[in-house]
Amino acid sequence: MKRLLLYIILISIFLLDCKEEPTKPTSDLYSVSGKVTNSNGPIPNAKVTVDNKVNWETTTSSTGEFSISNVSSGNHTLFVKKEGQDENFVEGNYPIYVNTNLTLNNLILPIPVRLYPPTNITQTEMTIIWNKTDAQDFREYKLYRRDTPGLDETTGELIYVSTSKNDTSFVAENLIPYETYYYRIYLMNEFGRMGGSNIVSEATLGGNLIPDGGFEIVGSVYDNWHERWGNQIIFDYDDSVKVEGNYALKGHQVYGNFTAMFLNTSITLLPGKTYQLSAWFKVSGMASGTNEWIHVDLIVPGSGIIIWDSRAITEPIEIEWTYKVAFFSVSEVRTVVPRFGAGFENYWIDDIQVRVVE
Repeated sequence: MKRLLLYIILISIFLLDCKEEPTKPTSDLYSVSGKVTNSNGPIPNAKVTVDNKVNWETTTSSTGEFSISNVSSGNHTLFVKKEGQDENFVEGNYPIYVNTNLTLNNLILPIPVRLYPPTNITQTEMTIIWNKTDAQDFREYKLYRRDTPGLDETTGELIYVSTSKNDTSFVAENLIPYETYYYRIYLMNEFGRMGGSNIVSEATLGGNLIPDGGFEIVGSVYDNWHERWGNQIIFDYDDSVKVEGNYALKGHQVYGNFTAMFLNTSITLLPGKTYQLSAWFKVSGMASGTNEWIHVDLIVPGSGIIIWDSRAITEPIEIEWTYKVAFFSVSEVRTVVPRFGAGFENYWIDDIQVRVVE
């Protein structure tokens, strides 16, 4: 009996010693809460996440407040992003350390940067304008451009960077007539992106691609054109012999001389469009030797598009106003330079045009 009792006692002690200890939690869980505002007040419906985890994600209330529960202890990043209705957005990334319930009441986002409709639009330029940011940690604006609507930092061309907060405009130059351009600006701080603007678009103007092709600005011929061949040419603005507007350009040179005038700026031609090259000409007097010609053309590397090239004239002549036109297209992007000239003693030219017709 004593042995049995001793045996029972020993078995009980063994079972007590073998009882499993409760499992301790591997980490502590806490809440992260706060309020998101800008200079206008609370920001509702902003997306807030911890480490971009879907189980640690919420949106701010109408008062800009949020709370995320069951966040593990340790180092994390809080992401806040507010998207507008026209693709603009502002965002902020905040490193946090969680070892207790955390409240963040100083999460301030900048006012979104907004692009306004482009202004001062010409055939080759337009002005892009945006509002000044109120971001305290501003570093720079970055302006991007593209010829299709899907525009962001990866698809667009970076065309302008400014580190001045007060710099809120940019003149886009060397654009192509009849082309639509899309713009978007991004706001940066030293850690990266703080926001992106809405996307704006505008088309450059069409019309004549040759500046003052009708020679209406008296005295401007050498502002727009230069001589590459010939010399001793005298130009006048003739208001009595003209076709279009108030004047035609008259060139007078000594017998046997010739001139060729080249536009100071080149013109970019695009595939998929039809262009018109046209002009009015009138000539009078002699042309000698190999200088018996009159022309308007576009100089293309390795080739040319000529709408008028009269030769083999060996006696004094009078050619009344004559209109010439050519329609053409290109299979690839080409840069051309318009040219006009003659080997006659007197010639008149008016309304030189290069334009897109479709």
